[in-house]
This record gives sequence, structure tokens and C-alpha cells, in this order.
Amino acid sequence: MAISLSEQLESDIKEYLHKTFGTYFSSLDERFAADIKEDVINTSDFHHGSYNDDDISIAFQRVTLGRMGHPDWQIYHLCTDTEANTMKQNVKVNTPIHIRPASYEEAGLFYSQMKETEDAALGTVGHVRMDFGSSGKGFYHTWWPHNDDQFNTKEFKGELQEVVDALRADGPLKDLASMRSYCYRNGGELTEDGRCYGYVVDTEHYRYCLRCTPSPGDYQGYLYCYNLRQQQMAQQAKPVGRVTFADGSRMDYTDTQEYLRCIQEELPQHSVTGFRYETLTDDPVVRKQVDDILFDLYGEENPHSLEDYENNPGQDMKMGGM
Repeated sequence: MAISLSEQLESDIKEYLHKTFGTYFSSLDERFAADIKEDVINTSDFHHGSYNDDDISIAFQRVTLGRMGHPDWQIYHLCTDTEANTMKQNVKVNTPIHIRPASYEEAGLFYSQMKETEDAALGTVGHVRMDFGSSGKGFYHTWWPHNDDQFNTKEFKGELQEVVDALRADGPLKDLASMRSYCYRNGGELTEDGRCYGYVVDTEHYRYCLRCTPSPGDYQGYLYCYNLRQQQMAQQAKPVGRVTFADGSRMDYTDTQEYLRCIQEELPQHSVTGFRYETLTDDPVVRKQVDDILFDLYGEENPHSLEDYENNPGQDMKMGGM
């Protein structure tokens, strides 16, 4: 017995959910699928006897983003029909994102780091591995956590979904043919053989690095996700300077004022204690302050201006040698 167009739509929506999110999300309540079906019917050519995969994909985004407006998806289930319809009317679809081709210098961000310390310094949340299946039109993905999954917060999950939805709607993650066309049009080659391409999406608190391999038989996408706030914290935690003594003791300083105070106090006794210091930061203000202390010890004024330090990052400008 032939099935109706409405029944076919329900079947296609369930298949879409399964391909997009796997068995867990495809087993969500029937209202989720019903909302998608209603959206397709209201916004496509359904009443003229047709709809397409894009109609389902865009409807899915509308409903998903509507749910994401709540701290818990279950809250949406308790909304009245009027509240749900209002929410769907107000939700933004295809949230604009800026995607740019990667530079060769950024190539390392598109691969897993071998050292845990590097992962921590980068604030790596995790990465998503994706492929379009044998048809080139599916979408299968697996989440791989980094840093013990500690940065995988509710905030991040919501934004990741939004970014992926945007890349799926009209970008390199739509399907294999679209990825191939996107890469050839926009460049961003990560390898000399032109096999892999990289694209970066920056938001206020996160960076998303998408590696594309538009070839059948491969995993076509790897999306590495970084927490920019964690990067900044890691950067701030780096030592600004290091001091050592003749007895082998050593201390790293992350606080600039403590480092300067130590030099001020210990430098006059360096011939006795074997005190030595090494400025690790490239901050021109700190480097000048350190040299100011050294010149002052010998009753001289630092002849170098702050501009000299700014124009010569990392260059040793102090007199003599410490």
C-alpha cells in the first residue's frame, strides 16, 4: 500500500535525525519530529505535493535553535503551543558566522596535539570527526574530548551546534560535493598536495578550526574547538622571568612585580650568591624595567627608550651580562 506524502515526510525526518545525531537524539520525543514536520509543511511546497532535504534541514535548525534558547531542552516540552509558535517566529535561522581560509602558520591547529601540555595551553575543548557516508550526502559524526572534557560546557555545546548548523546549511559541511566546491573556490590549503583544506570560525569565546578532505573514502571533516578564555589564562600563567642561584635553586615568576622586586633585592649581592636572572617575556615594558634596575645598580641611566624595546622584541639590550 502506498504511503501518503505526510507519512513519507515523517519517515524522512526520522532518518534525518538518525543520520545527524545517531540513536540517542533520534529517540527524542515525538514532539521534536512533529515540530520539524509542521515547520516543513508551513514553509515549503508541501501543499503542492513536494519538499526536499533542504526543507527538512532548515526546519530542523529552526526547531533546534528554538530549544537551545532554554537552559534545558526539557523546558521546551512544557511550553504551550502559543509559546512554542512565538519562540519559533523569533528564533534566528542560519545565524551569520564569519569563516575564513587558514594560513600555513595555523596548520597545527587542525590536528590533535601530541603533548597534553600543548592541548592545555591551547584550551582545546575537543574535536568532531565527520564524514558524509558512501552516498556523499549523509552526515555521521563522533565527538572526541580533550583536556578530560572539562571545557565542554553547556555554553559551548549550544554554540557548537549553532556553528555546525550554519556550516551544514550553506557551507563546506552540507555534503561532499558542496565541500569539494567550497574548498576549490575558497582556498585554504593545509598541505602542498592540495588534499586538505582548513577554515577558521572565530566567535567571542571560541575558535573552530575545520579541516576538510573532500575525497570519498576518507573522514571528510575534523572540527577542532578551542576555548579562547582558557588560552588567555594559560598565556597569563606563563612565567615572565626566572632566577637562579649558585646553590642550584631556581624560581619562576608569573607575577611581574614580584619578579622585578626579586631582581631589585638580589642583584646587589649577585657576586656572593651567584644570582642570575632571565627575562622570559617579550613585553617591552617589563624588559625595559629590568634593564632600568641593572643600569641603576651601576649608577647609570638606561640609554634605551621604550620604543627601542618595542622595535626589537626579544633582543638583549642590557649592558654587560646578567
